[in-house]
Amino acid sequence: MKPLIMILSSLAILLPASGREWTDAETGRKVEAEYVSSDGEQVKIQRQSDGKSFSLSLAKLSEADRSYVSQRMADKTENELDPGSDSDVDTSSSRRSREADATKFTSYTADWPSQVKVAAQVDVQVVSEDDTEKKYVYRSAHYEYICDVQLSQSVVGSFARLFEATYEYVKLLPLGMRKPHLEGEHFKILLFEHHGTYVSNGAPPESAGVYMSRGDLIMVPLTSLGVKKVGSRYMRDRDHSNKTLPHEIAHQLTDRKYYSEGARGWFTEGLAEYVGVTPFRSGIYSTKQQISAVKDYVTAYGRDKNGGRALGDEIRMAAVQDFMLMPYSSFTADANRNYGCGLLLTYYFFHMDGDGERVALNHFLKALQDGKKGQEAIDALLMGRTYEQLQEQIAKAWKSRGVKIHFDGAR
Repeated sequence: MKPLIMILSSLAILLPASGREWTDAETGRKVEAEYVSSDGEQVKIQRQSDGKSFSLSLAKLSEADRSYVSQRMADKTENELDPGSDSDVDTSSSRRSREADATKFTSYTADWPSQVKVAAQVDVQVVSEDDTEKKYVYRSAHYEYICDVQLSQSVVGSFARLFEATYEYVKLLPLGMRKPHLEGEHFKILLFEHHGTYVSNGAPPESAGVYMSRGDLIMVPLTSLGVKKVGSRYMRDRDHSNKTLPHEIAHQLTDRKYYSEGARGWFTEGLAEYVGVTPFRSGIYSTKQQISAVKDYVTAYGRDKNGGRALGDEIRMAAVQDFMLMPYSSFTADANRNYGCGLLLTYYFFHMDGDGERVALNHFLKALQDGKKGQEAIDALLMGRTYEQLQEQIAKAWKSRGVKIHFDGAR
């Protein structure tokens, strides 16, 4: 990549007075161009005179530029970049071929995993370490970690264990997903030493990790991984735990078709919440006590200020039809309640509906894989039931576990 100064110098010669002004924080050089996109590490801008595009390092731009990019990325994440859209799908023949091959290994009917375990030490390779660009790239079996500071292989290996364990866990969930089965895939993880840099690259300020559909990457501040600088070295607290990252990893591994209308929101967030609350310790995911973990997380944890949704044992939620078809922007407007309710619904279809046989869920997932959306996809989930009948079944199942759900409009 050319140095930022050289790019700005060449642009300034022919640039017309259009677009917005971009500033090199180190030299003060300025250039006018239109924002095109950002992957969280670089920003792509376009010269209007000839349509030529250039990529600039976000870290080298002014604070105002980084804030502008952050807002544009946030807007696109919530509104334009619906992960169910075809605009971000890799349509290469090799990707299509690997997706076709992946169907050989996916399953809707396998047993639900009771335990998933990875090795105590995950192998990590150094791909590149560039002190000039401050870009350090490492790989484990299924992930590529791109960091702005140099880390030892042992430190990367210690947190790579969480990523690889979550990968294996999601891969084993019998949800018919193809993405975790793609051979040769390395999912991209951007790591930042400072939380401020993490935020300036487009992450929500209060977040501990975020999945960005553009670029299909996860961004994480090192503090969320328990990594901190001790003297001149970086060390990791091996006892550090994080429920946010498994949630975001689940998003990254979820098939794009499962983000379609009728699933995006209640199902995608519910699935990610399910993965995030699954007990994880010493490289092992265990679903044996999942019902207790789900119930505690949704109803109680926040009462002691130690995480969770804290919705109480008696919960008011939107009517199922409205909830399942709710626009994502409305879903996130009341995120704490809706994420918790989404978890209750996904758990119901995973383990309670039809004595846990997952027949209706499988019909729903296959409908999504076939390209069905909205009410058409949900009709497959209803399997002839009315929404009122489904609400009664959900409420009855959770009431027997000590959670009372009241649906809006229900008697």
